[in-house]
Amino acid sequence: MITAYENITFPIDLVYLWVDDTDEAWSTKRKLYRPAAQRTNSADAVSTARWRNNDELRYSLRSVEMYAPWVNHIYIITDNQRPSWLVADHPKVTIVDHKDILPAEALPVFNSQAIESCIHKIEALSEHFIVANDDTLFAQPVEPTLFFQPDGRPIVRLMRFNRRKALRRGMYHRTVRRMQDLVRIDTGVLIPLAPHHNLDAYRKSDFAHCVECHYPDLWAETSTQRFRNEEDMQRCFVSYWMVATGAATMRKVGRYNRVEGGIIGRMKAFLKGSFANDSRVISANLPDYEKAMRKYNPLMICANDNERATDDDCARLREFLRARYGEKSSFEV
Repeated sequence: MITAYENITFPIDLVYLWVDDTDEAWSTKRKLYRPAAQRTNSADAVSTARWRNNDELRYSLRSVEMYAPWVNHIYIITDNQRPSWLVADHPKVTIVDHKDILPAEALPVFNSQAIESCIHKIEALSEHFIVANDDTLFAQPVEPTLFFQPDGRPIVRLMRFNRRKALRRGMYHRTVRRMQDLVRIDTGVLIPLAPHHNLDAYRKSDFAHCVECHYPDLWAETSTQRFRNEEDMQRCFVSYWMVATGAATMRKVGRYNRVEGGIIGRMKAFLKGSFANDSRVISANLPDYEKAMRKYNPLMICANDNERATDDDCARLREFLRARYGEKSSFEV
């Protein structure tokens, strides 16, 4: 299917990373390799929240059908798994196994950064694509121009970031800062903003160029790291490089980024406590998800499980997703 929204005439694919932590075979493998990883990696690299399945993928696919029907094809990257509810031969969905894109010596892998470093190796993937974790969802109707310019350049969404404090925060923040520094070394441009932690747009040729031509040894090392590592490369390198070289345009996002009326509009939004975001993280441990949705009115959300979330929080999160995305999609049996 070719998109035809506001001069967007090229296909745009969607790539998910997905895992079912309740699968006994997968869980056994993770437990087998995890003790060694715990000796060399930080606690957040092996936290169970990284793999906990709250059935987000089901609702994310429903959100695609509801709000982004222009998506051309969907690739779901997994480790010898398949959602039990997924239609077996849906023409719009392809399951990509880790062994299809990752080095054999890297398997099994439990590191999303390693998997993402090989996304461009999906053979049939379109030049223009969006990367999604299974917990990212569309929250309102969106058009392809949310992600790409008519000339094909991706739109990179970045948000406020404190580079100084990043050194004292978790491994993710230190990795983001390191990607900024590596791009500055390569291009002379420092982009001191953070990824918006949601759906991100790329071109396959740009992604491949970065992996193959900019720090290829580090990318190769990342692809063999079974668990997240302090020295991993991260796909935000590609985003920063695209912006720094003009291969993409940047859009800074925050609570005011869709508020109209300039300074006066922002003042009104502040006084009302009612904003308008492109994207928003809805953390599982928030006390009231719907209140956050009303306050920030996002186009995209990340239903984010985390180390602080309890089993009760995850149950509330699943109910929130069921209520918001209650209609079964064509992807489900």
